[in-house]
Amino acid sequence: MEEQTGTEMVLEEQKETAETQDSTLGEQQNDAPEVSADETEAQGNASEVSADETEAQGNIPEVSSDETEAQGNIPEVSADETEAQEIEAGLAADNTAEEAEDIEAQIPEKPKNPNAKWYILQAYSGYEGRVEQTIQEKLKIEGLEHLVDEIFIPSEDVIRTKDGKKRKVNQKYFPGYVLIHMELTPALWHLLMDVNRVSGFIGGTQKNPLPLDERELEAIRSQVNERFQQKATEEEFSLGQKVTITEGSFGNFSGTIDEINLERRKLKVLVSIFGRPTPVEVEFEKVKHVVE
Repeated sequence: MEEQTGTEMVLEEQKETAETQDSTLGEQQNDAPEVSADETEAQGNASEVSADETEAQGNIPEVSSDETEAQGNIPEVSADETEAQEIEAGLAADNTAEEAEDIEAQIPEKPKNPNAKWYILQAYSGYEGRVEQTIQEKLKIEGLEHLVDEIFIPSEDVIRTKDGKKRKVNQKYFPGYVLIHMELTPALWHLLMDVNRVSGFIGGTQKNPLPLDERELEAIRSQVNERFQQKATEEEFSLGQKVTITEGSFGNFSGTIDEINLERRKLKVLVSIFGRPTPVEVEFEKVKHVVE
């Protein structure tokens, strides 16, 4: 009987524990709807926020429309600004040119050397400009600029026509000649002799060159100023002109001038050989005009 009584007591305790758990679960279930209600309310608010966002997005097109209208006005502003910038650029260019002229006028001229004379330096043909540049650079390095007043390469821009097209060519009066107005000292003599593509002086001896007469120089300057070579070529020969070759393998052949080379003083003449026009290169002195 005592064992049964103990068993009953254990069962009763288990029963009470089960009832307590059931009661606790019931309370939790009763509280759950309230939380869900809060969540539902929060979701409702979220829906309202989404609606507000949708409404805000609905207003975007109006802003975009204003922006589009503003963008439509941009070209007019840009055109005005472009015109203003062009005017300012033009004024700035004019001012710059005027300032450059004023600065140039203010720069004092290099004093002339009273002991300077004109000499002719022999250079490789076609390298006259390079020789002049090298001389100028060496004078600065050696500090002998005061000995040289001017370097003069007699030349003229001549208009040539080839294949029906005109082009400007710088024609040298004396290929390979570089005229220098200088006080020739031993130091300057050695400097000039060390310049690449210079072979020596024209006139006198290499150690003691003779200066050029001032009247000869003025005659050369006069020819350059009067565009002597252009006039001489235009008067002597012209494209399409009929000439007869007087010397060489094509002597007594007649043809028309197709090209004029002033620097080499040569013509390209088209002569008929076996019924076909053939270009023949001849010197100026080896042709004569055809009298029609």
